[in-house]
Formats: sequence, C-alpha cells, structure tokens
Amino acid sequence: MTRLSCFGLLFALLMSNSAGAVTELRGQTASGAYFIAQAPDGWRAGQRLVLINHGYDIEPIDSSPSLGPVPLRERMLAKGYAIAASSYSQRGWALFQTAADHRQLVAAFTARFGAPGSIIASGGSFGGVVSLQQAEQGDLGAPVTGIYAICAPLAGSRVWEQALDIRLSYDAACDNVTAGELPRGHDDLPYILDASDLDDYAELSGGGELALRIAKCTGYGLPSFLVTSGMRERFDRIQRATSVDPEFFLENMFYATYGLGDLYRDPLKINNRAAISTRNVIYPEERIERDIRRVDADAFASLDLKRYFQPQGRIGNAKLLTTHTTRDGLVVPAHARALEGRVPAAQWSRAFVADSSPGHCEYTDAELIGGFEALTTWVDGGAQPGTAAIQAACERERLANPALGACRYDANYQPPALAQAVKPRNDPGAVMDERVSGLWYDPARSGEGYLVEALGDNRVTVTAFTFPAVGSGADQAWFTGLGRIIDNNIVVDQFQGRRRGSFGPVFDPSVLLTLDLGRFDAALSNCGVGEQRVQALAPYDSSRRPLQRLSRVGAARCPGEGITTTISPFVRWSGAWYEADKPGRGLFLQVQDDGRAFLVWFSFRPDGEPAWIIGEGRADGADLVFDALTRPVGARYGAAFNPADVRREPWGTARLSGNGCGNLAISYASSQPGYGQGRIDFTRLTAPLGAGCP
Repeated sequence: MTRLSCFGLLFALLMSNSAGAVTELRGQTASGAYFIAQAPDGWRAGQRLVLINHGYDIEPIDSSPSLGPVPLRERMLAKGYAIAASSYSQRGWALFQTAADHRQLVAAFTARFGAPGSIIASGGSFGGVVSLQQAEQGDLGAPVTGIYAICAPLAGSRVWEQALDIRLSYDAACDNVTAGELPRGHDDLPYILDASDLDDYAELSGGGELALRIAKCTGYGLPSFLVTSGMRERFDRIQRATSVDPEFFLENMFYATYGLGDLYRDPLKINNRAAISTRNVIYPEERIERDIRRVDADAFASLDLKRYFQPQGRIGNAKLLTTHTTRDGLVVPAHARALEGRVPAAQWSRAFVADSSPGHCEYTDAELIGGFEALTTWVDGGAQPGTAAIQAACERERLANPALGACRYDANYQPPALAQAVKPRNDPGAVMDERVSGLWYDPARSGEGYLVEALGDNRVTVTAFTFPAVGSGADQAWFTGLGRIIDNNIVVDQFQGRRRGSFGPVFDPSVLLTLDLGRFDAALSNCGVGEQRVQALAPYDSSRRPLQRLSRVGAARCPGEGITTTISPFVRWSGAWYEADKPGRGLFLQVQDDGRAFLVWFSFRPDGEPAWIIGEGRADGADLVFDALTRPVGARYGAAFNPADVRREPWGTARLSGNGCGNLAISYASSQPGYGQGRIDFTRLTAPLGAGCP
C-alpha cells in the first residue's frame, strides 16, 4: 500500500511463534467491520486488552485487519495482553462509525474470551486519533487506562481545514493555467471532487491526469530544466499560504482532492454539505489572500465533523503518551500542541524522535517498543515518563536486540505552534460560559422551549418542555439529557423522556418507561442566539430552528442587556433539584440577578403521562412564591406545532423554602384534579455556572 493510500504505519499481518501460543478469533461485526483478536495462553477475564488501530486508508475495507508492526505486537502478547483490531466499517476518515465498530469488537472479544479488566488504545497516525476516540467514548465495557498515540494528528478533524486551504490555494494560484486546473464538483461545492471521480486515486502517484495537472501548474515532480519561473512562483505562493511541506506536497494534494471528496460526498459522513469555513481565515500570502474562494460553513455540518472527531481531552483517568517525528511533513509535529489545555499535564507525556530526513511515522522498532514499555510501566503505577525515561526504555530494547534499530528521542525539541500548519478559522461563535444557561426558545414557537444549564468542565444539561407527537394520548412531553460542549456547540447524544410515572408521594421509579427522542445539538453563533437541531427517532420528526435565550442565571448578561447594581440572594438557589428517594422527576429553578425566578417542574399526570408545570415567581421574605403556575397543553410536537393551539391552563401555586444550596422544599396547592396539595423535599442535583453554590 503506498504512502498516499495509508495515513499511518504500514502494518504487516504476520503470525509469529516467538510470543508463545495464542488463540485467534476472526469475524465481522454488525456494523460491517472485520476484526481479528488474539489472546495468549493463560489470558483470563479481567486482564488487559490492547486495541490496535490502523491508519487512514481510502481503499475498500480489508477483511484481514492488521495487528500492527510485528515486534510491537509480539511484545504485547509476551506481556500477557490480548490484542484486537478492526478494519473499521468505513474507508477514509472512518471516525463516523469507529465508536460503534469498537463497541461491537469488544463485545465479540468478551463473548469469546471474557470481559477485559482494562484497555490500552494504541494506533499510528489516523489510528492514534481513533485511540483517543476510544478513550473518550467511555462505553467499551472496560476502562481505557492507557493511550499510545503514535505520530497522530491530535487536532483530529481539523486536518481537513488544512486540506481545504491547500485545495483552495491551489485553485487560486492555478486559475486559468491551461491544463493545470483541478477537476471541479458539479454542485455548489465545486472545490470538492464528485463521487464519480474518486476511484482513480491510485493514479495520483503513478502519473495519472491529476498528477499531470499539478505538474503543469506547479512543476512539482518535473525535472528542474522543465520547471518554469511561473511554475516555481505558483508553487511558492501555495506553500507560503498553507505552510505545506514541499517534501509532502503530492501527499497533501491527495487529501486535498480525493480525501476531501470521500469525506464530503459520502452520505454517511458530511453528505454534500460545507463543513469547513474559509470566510475569516488570514492567509499569509497576498495574492492567495485576495483571490482564494471564501466559503461559509453550515453550522451543523461543521459540528458533525468536529464530533467525528476532534479530541476534547475527556479521557477520564487514562494515561496518554503521544510521540511524533520531527520531520514528518504529513502529520507535522505541531499537532503535539493540539491537546494543550485539554489534557492535564499529569496524564499526558509527549516525546519527539529526531529525524535526519523527511518521512511520515518513520520510527524504529526499538522506539515503538520503548514507548509502549514506558506507557505500560506508568499505567501500572510507575512514574510518569519524560523523554529521558522513554529514551532509556528504548535503549534497553536496542541493547537487548540491536536489530530493533536506533533510539533518537530528543528532549530538547520543541514543536512549533499548531496555527502554522492549521490556520485558525476566526469564525464568530458564542463564548460557552455561564451565559449559556437560561430558558431558550424559537420566537416563532412560543409555548415550548429548552432549559439549559452550563455546569463547567464543558458539561451542559438540556431539558425540552414540549408536547407529544400526533396521535399520542398525552398532552405534554419533556426530554432531558446531559451533554458536552464542543467549541461553540452543545451536543446531547441521548435526549430522553419518561412516562408511566405518578404525581405525589406514591412514586416508583422502577416502572418508568423511557421515551427516546433522539439527539439534540445547538450551535450558538453569539451570546444568546443560535440554532438548534433535533435528529429525532419515530414517531417524532427532526427539526432545525432558530434559538434565542429568554432568561439568564444570575448576572450572566449578554452585551446590551444592561447591568444591575444588586444581585438577588435567590440566585444561589438556581439549579436542578430532585427527590433523592424518587429519582425520575424534579424541577429546575433559574433566578436572575434582578430577582425574577423561573420554575419548570417536570413530573407526571395522575394517570402516568408526562407533565411539566411552569411559572415565574417572586421573593416573599426568605421564600420564593409562585402565584400562577400553569400547565400548557393543546399543541403537538414538531411540524404539527402551532403556537395558537397552546392553552396555558392554570395549575396552582407553590412556595419554595430552604437553605438554597443543599436542600429545598416545595409546598404546593393545585387547582387541577388529581394533583392535590402537599410538600416535597428536594436535593440539589446540579449547580449551574453563575449560581454561586458549590
């Protein structure tokens, strides 16, 4: 497989007896991915499994996935670890499906060998990004305790930003060069190859038409006596604009053409949407900056690309070792900067191998094994390894077996800034802080909305108060989920409601039925404004609509909302509250600095269908009083919603009392049949940013 068609280490699938006898399992998971697993004699449930992840490959998926370089694989087995690898169910940038591929792989391994007690995720180049995804997904059935990311593009999906910059810079520089222009797409993505043009990628390195066009414009690959001054000038402009390594220009053009084409045209990936913006990028070359095509990204296409996958550093307690080679022109060592500020220093060691010549992932076997030994010693309770310790581990391997090659880890090397290779997009976006919290709604759909809480650590809760689908016997619906923040986006992967509950003191959480709405996302373009997208499951319908903040928590004001000279003491009461002995229902309280208090109480009708009760309250001494709570009904979910159908039926009154930080009590009296009156004690569940309680 050529360097062009494999974004990672070239792995050989060779069996060896030097590591002792192994039991091998091969198969195919429901996702369509093929897998191989090997367990050494004596491996038992509860012991360690290493997931080995291969690099980028635009070829059709391989029915015989690789277990990696033979010496490294043999060392893993010799240490008593089981090993497994997936072909992935997609080619190219396969991260849209790799989480499912590996869930199913570990399940198949567990069914045959028993459940592992821990997992080490290991991979080269693109496979290193897959390894980080495995650590972040958190649903493999065993904790990922170590990550070995070798020459990995740690910026994740941001590598495609550089690829698009290279393609568009080429188009700007080579415009009107006879036979030097690249093929164009047929639709509103003319800079992306059509799907029908993606199958001749092997010709790029073999003198095919695309390689000839590149040579015609830039002179790349031609004998020097055939390269004109115009060719040199155009190549230099592209290089200055994008910082592309001249030694790897053709490889980078592969990703800028065929790689982008596969990513954008695949209906299970970006599906013909503009996922990357160039509108506000500053290119350090005057003519390219003037002439380059400016692209506006679709907010949710951009989010989908980040979701699959831009590492966020949420790796739990895993230990992370990343290594890069200093003259890698494909995955430049600047990628080692991408996780700064995301992964705690105490969980992340990084090291650099000093190359004497350009190459991609050019490690010796001693360097690979030495890094793995340093990581596993750390995972097993040893000291966190620095470069000197990794070099020492490598030297031990080299001394034991000189055939494994040299050890070149360089403690003095410092990688350049990532922005040199991947230009900042400079796109507008909301700051995701306490100003995210509040009641949000679509102004054209008054009567339903979302209650959002920013919790810190890039976590957020979102709860929808809405209406049931057409045909339902219920008259209200609510859905809630714990999500995460990715840049200026909110991502909730599971948005769920409940039914078959009850109101009042008799409540059994074990009988609740879960209602799956699907997935909720929000893209906030500025403080207090953005868009929401729901990717719904039947019987609900998907949607994409405007989103606007209606209220805030405390003094979290957006620009132009003015300031207040006093802050209500009830702000600290803001948060989610639940019945500790009856989980499955509860209330959200949000109090502004000016004292306005908003209550949304999520519970059930007396007959078990979901119910939500809403109202605005006021201070009354040491309590908050809600004199006019309502239970809106009459509308239906999604496209069938009509704000004119909403009837805000009076429900009753409530008084909140307590210490405001740990405990609250609600005393209520309902005017609707079946709810009655009473008192319920609540315990704090969340403390949103800006509320003031720990």
